[in-house]
Amino acid sequence: MSAYNLNPLYPKPTFSASALVAGRALSITSTATTSFANTFNVSTDMLVLDVQTGNAYCTFDGTTPSVGVAHILYSGSQYTWSKAAAITAKFVATTTANSLIYASEFQT
Repeated sequence: MSAYNLNPLYPKPTFSASALVAGRALSITSTATTSFANTFNVSTDMLVLDVQTGNAYCTFDGTTPSVGVAHILYSGSQYTWSKAAAITAKFVATTTANSLIYASEFQT
């Protein structure tokens, strides 16, 4: 039996033309809203993100993230999101120090 059954409990890394899709880093400042936009592979279903440096505010409804109107993504934390959530997410660093989020793409 194949190790890559179509099962969301066991996603596999996204492949494109028989090569792994590279992860991507997103540098976030406190002065500008940043997003991944629609930069993910068409085969991607979900992403694993980790906040490597600095906390970040995040919204999914198109509003600008800020205190009291956004989720806080804590430095050192890992998150699993659908591709749709990652595309709509907007980020702003919580302090003047930049935040870095790294994303890896997976398909089910």
